[in-house]
Parts: sequence; structure tokens; C-alpha cells
Amino acid sequence: MRWPGAFVALVLAVGLAGTAIALKSREGDTQFVARQQDLVPVGPAALERLMVTTSDPRPGYGGRARGASCSTASSGVLGDPWTCEVRYPRLPRVRYRVTVYADRSIYGSGQPEGRPLGGQLTVRGCCVGGP
Repeated sequence: MRWPGAFVALVLAVGLAGTAIALKSREGDTQFVARQQDLVPVGPAALERLMVTTSDPRPGYGGRARGASCSTASSGVLGDPWTCEVRYPRLPRVRYRVTVYADRSIYGSGQPEGRPLGGQLTVRGCCVGGP
């Protein structure tokens, strides 16, 4: 009588382990998450609206962005990676490589055009709207 119960417990344990592995393999797939959440595609105008809310991250510089131009070569829902050129009150412009996550938050890093710095400039924000 003990062996049938052990067999059922073994089958349940194997099933749970398989489920956990399958879910873990899908965890980092942003395109899969986007399809599951039925996200509206990210458009350049929506990302540009978020990028112009950023402040100049360069040491000794200040002020809000005055404009942005974003483009992507990707046809995915989130469009990653994006290239955004942001104009701040003082030149030069800053070119960022931006990633949009499934929760619509962004992270980007970049350099001023023509005047590279020792480290990367970063930009973070939330949340990109639809197209």
C-alpha cells in the first residue's frame, strides 16, 4: 500500500519540476511577455515624449531635454534596441541606446556626440505609452 502512494508523489514531483523549468525558461523573453500581456507596440513618438522628460545627466550640465529623435531597426513589439538622440540646452547632443521593458520602463546608456566621456551616461524612466 505504501508503494502506490510513493509513485503518485514521484509523478507529482516530476510534474512540478518540469513546470518550474518551463516557466523559468520564459522569464527573460520580453517578446513572449509582451505577447502574453497583449501590449500595444511602442512607437518612436511615444519614446520621444518620454525622453524629453529627462534631465541632462552630464556632470556640470543641467536642464531638461529640448527634443528627442528615436529610431529602431527592430520589428518587435517593444522595438528593442532603440537609438535616441536627445538635445539638451547645451551642446553636444547625447546619443543613447535604449531598451524598453515589458512593463514599459526604459533604460539607456550613451555618450555625447563627438565628445566621449570616460564613463557612460544613463537614462531611466517610466512609462512609454502606445504609438
